[in-house]
Amino acid sequence: MALRGVLIGLGLLQVATGVVAGDLALDQRALLLEDSRLPREAALDRLQQVRFAFREAAPEAGEWPLWSRTYGIQGSWGDAGLERRGEGLLMGMDRALGGQWIGGVLGGVTRARLDHDQGHGRTDSRYLGVYAATRVYNQLGFRLGLLHGWHELERRDNARSWQLFGESSYAMDYRDFTLEPFAGLALVHLDADARRFDGLRLAAAHEQAGYLTLGWRLAAPWYWQQRKWVGRASLALRQNLGSDRLRDEAVDGQGVLQQMHSREFERSSLRLDLSLDHELSRSLYLGLTYAGHYAEDARDNALAARLSLKF
Repeated sequence: MALRGVLIGLGLLQVATGVVAGDLALDQRALLLEDSRLPREAALDRLQQVRFAFREAAPEAGEWPLWSRTYGIQGSWGDAGLERRGEGLLMGMDRALGGQWIGGVLGGVTRARLDHDQGHGRTDSRYLGVYAATRVYNQLGFRLGLLHGWHELERRDNARSWQLFGESSYAMDYRDFTLEPFAGLALVHLDADARRFDGLRLAAAHEQAGYLTLGWRLAAPWYWQQRKWVGRASLALRQNLGSDRLRDEAVDGQGVLQQMHSREFERSSLRLDLSLDHELSRSLYLGLTYAGHYAEDARDNALAARLSLKF
């Protein structure tokens, strides 16, 4: 009897460990949906810098513009007890397509780490996508893009994501600055493989999410020591239109149904972006960007550096 009791206790401990691991795996899936914004924002920022207010100089015949963006990010969700860190490198190339259109391709690699007092997880991602933008009557602007992501979670589990995004804006140009209201929409689809945790099986996922962003941008140039500087700022409200809490269930070895769920991610957040670009020469730009997301019980801060080169 005593041996049976020990075995039952060990089985319950194994199930509990599996449920905790399953919860963390769902957290990672939820974070993949949340972090889909990072390559998307890089593409939108690039289009803003080459097509809209106080843009970079257009490439001359025979020149190819290449850009890169590297970032580090850190955030926390208080009630959930989650801490996240990450970094990434994104690169792209774009060209004029005729008329007011410009288009390009981008690719990159990112890494995200999610920590909780009961465990931690890491996700490595690769992205490949296309983007484009145009202006109508020099005031009304449209940006759009498509991105595909490949994600490798711990224990050799894999996931894939697709996202389609677009943004419209209306530029109010003045002599020394531009004020621009904008609205953006992103649709994200995530497919994740099934996973096993100490006798429990987490089913494959097919998740969708939508994100709506409404805000204002301000851009202003100035010259110092005969060099051009461009400052940009934006303030926006971002709303998650889909489910921000993933749930699943599994049956353990005793036939008992076990519930697993991710922790809550904030549906609404306020986003603040501040950036400064420096024109070293007609063909070389350097930039620094801060991006913050603020919600009732969550904070997310990112710092990015970019380089733009025409060769």
